[in-house]
Amino acid sequence: MKTIIRLAVLALAGTSALALAGNALATQKLSVRQTTTSLTIKVSQAQTDAQPAHISIYVPSGYTINASAAPGTRLGSTSGTVFSRDANIPLPLSGDVVAVPPTTNAPGCDPVPHIAVWNLALSVAGQAINLPVHVDQTSGAETALGAYKLVVCLAPDDVPAGTPGRSPNGARLLDATFTVDNVFTVPAGQSIWKAITTPWAGGVPNAAGTVETRAFVANGTVTLAKAVNAKKRLVKFSGKVMQAGAGVAGTRVTMLLNGKATKFTARTVVAERDITSVGCASPTPGIPGGCVSATASPFTAVSARIRIRI
Repeated sequence: MKTIIRLAVLALAGTSALALAGNALATQKLSVRQTTTSLTIKVSQAQTDAQPAHISIYVPSGYTINASAAPGTRLGSTSGTVFSRDANIPLPLSGDVVAVPPTTNAPGCDPVPHIAVWNLALSVAGQAINLPVHVDQTSGAETALGAYKLVVCLAPDDVPAGTPGRSPNGARLLDATFTVDNVFTVPAGQSIWKAITTPWAGGVPNAAGTVETRAFVANGTVTLAKAVNAKKRLVKFSGKVMQAGAGVAGTRVTMLLNGKATKFTARTVVAERDITSVGCASPTPGIPGGCVSATASPFTAVSARIRIRI
């Protein structure tokens, strides 16, 4: 006789739900996601935010960087969006990430040799734009933020057209993403990336407007447990979705079973989340604008199999 198993409603709940609920997304934001071979960094902000003059993204301790690529080597890809003040429209950007000589320096950045420089070779509205990412090892008090920093300097957009050094087309950054392959060695466990951003104000860097953004990066897990009532032929499943030791609330979990309906697994795909309330609870001292946003990285997780016998 064919066996029929009644399944109770699956309850996969996150603990510490309040901790990961967060606030509404702030304007400036840092996002990081990674695999064993690639790493993607995204910075974004609202159109109403001032153009960044200087962005320093701190690479957490535990990562190593392969800086041996010869100039001209393609390291990955890049994309983004800017708002053209001249044309009054947003414009998409795309291109490659290419290694350039370590002596390359963008205007406004420290004119010193770097560990490496990665050029975001972008194209927007048929115009080529080169945006160097300077890779430096930290020293002194900066080591508390990370072992390395990735520094980007942008031109002002809030000065009259024709002003020397003005951003092309009066372009203001909305978002920029770049992915590099086989460059970073990724450590185990949770990592906290931090970015310090100083905006322009009337063609002058506005130190008082400097803010911090953060990105928490960690793998996630989903567990699956069973409670069997053989008399009623009832199976109740429960479990947790976790990331970096904290529960993730409000996630969708899919139950997977084999053809004989005797082995079950749970699978979840969790998108990037805002965790500003917890992630910015202890901001870096000395940042005038404080910590304005924090994100948790996306992840996919599958539970161990559970066998059902009734």
